[in-house]
Amino acid sequence: MGRILLYELNEVPWELVDHHVARRPGGALATALRDGVAATTVCHDPVELQPWRTWPSFHTSSYTDEHRSFDLGQDPDTFRGENLWDVAAAAGKRVGLFGAMQSWPARVQPTGGFHVPDTFARTADTVPVGLQRFQRFNLAMTAGNAFSSDAALSASEMIRTGADLAIRGMTPRSVATLVRHLARERRDARHKAARPMMQVVPAFDLFWRLHRRATPDLSVFFTNHVAGMMHRYWGDAMPGYEADYRADDVFAGLVPAAMDLFDDHLGRMLRHARRSPDTTVVIASSMGQGAIPYKPITETYVVADPERFAAALGLGSVEVGLAMYPGTSLLLPDPGAAAAAASVLGALRTDLGPLLTDIRAEGVTVSFRIDWDLTVGESALPRQVRSGTTSPTSWPLEELGIETRTRLGGGNTAYHVPEGILVMVGPGLTGGNGRPEVDLLDVAPFLLQRMGVGPGASMRGDGERLHAALTGAGATVGPP
Repeated sequence: MGRILLYELNEVPWELVDHHVARRPGGALATALRDGVAATTVCHDPVELQPWRTWPSFHTSSYTDEHRSFDLGQDPDTFRGENLWDVAAAAGKRVGLFGAMQSWPARVQPTGGFHVPDTFARTADTVPVGLQRFQRFNLAMTAGNAFSSDAALSASEMIRTGADLAIRGMTPRSVATLVRHLARERRDARHKAARPMMQVVPAFDLFWRLHRRATPDLSVFFTNHVAGMMHRYWGDAMPGYEADYRADDVFAGLVPAAMDLFDDHLGRMLRHARRSPDTTVVIASSMGQGAIPYKPITETYVVADPERFAAALGLGSVEVGLAMYPGTSLLLPDPGAAAAAASVLGALRTDLGPLLTDIRAEGVTVSFRIDWDLTVGESALPRQVRSGTTSPTSWPLEELGIETRTRLGGGNTAYHVPEGILVMVGPGLTGGNGRPEVDLLDVAPFLLQRMGVGPGASMRGDGERLHAALTGAGATVGPP
């Protein structure tokens, strides 16, 4: 049966796809749309849409109330359901994973392959182990640029990592791309906003070498590089945004540049698929983004020192996990300590209201977010945090390791919507750019079906339902 080469293009909607194809009518994405089939995935999950929830929904063919992946940094022992790759491996298929959301810890599969977890992993473990230096650097970049892409870079570490990447498979073209970016940063600090986008440049090269060497039956590459640019710079790049919004000439180029990087990756995948006729190339997003009203950020809270934060609150020994701003994840010694910490966190207040929101204890981890409603506006933020009402304890921000900062690029101009994209190019898939709406949960069973594998026992979707939606929209969906 067929192989699946899955490129997870986080949060990209059809509006951006069409904008890109209009800019690059001869590009790889335009070719894929012409030669393959397309659909609009819809995430019907009632919880707040977040990629660390919607991608596990995609992978397990179940929604959050069943797979239980609520937060980044969450104790993986609390996750439920069978991932797409676990079902494939159990059926004897070789699997390669690179960056798939919530895929830590790295595991050696009995069928071979590779496993590089996502950029929010708790450790730098990889399979093969030779990619650990890259993963350590990747995690450090994620941590340093979690709030704003303007952290200081270590020249010595960049040189050591660069030399290692050259050995591991980074191409001369990618080296030139990174060098040009660093030169732009030196000329104009606004270009630092592109750093999260630059992480995908060596990542895809390393993935591509692994893929060609391991020849997996299921190969998965995840990237957030377009989504990270869309959140802040949609309004700068996309036509028809708010009439009084003042677009920035540098920021306006970031979303198109991110899509151009993807188009280059897709071109490599399509050329490979032509030489491997049993391969289906899949581009998917587990949800999308759409424009939102712009609200400037003059000052915002950042938990800059989570260890100090935990110590000041008496939470005891904690380990800090990576999370996306405004989130924080703490690992406690046991589930009881995590539940107690959640209670302490829920009592924190400022003069504007509760400091934290979305506080959740799962297993040995507790996750929380700075309340975004406090951080958007023109009023100065309070410099004190208190707990309790009758005899409150009070801390200055500095004692809690909290800082107030401004963010490069300001506030967001786009946010999550339930509709994503699905594009497939491969044997038996033609003539279907009608983009019918399909349930997100139906995709994993359909892809397994293309591989000759039945769905996992806990999967709720239906591959035949996706097949019927595509054929009903005029596509041909034959066997791989």
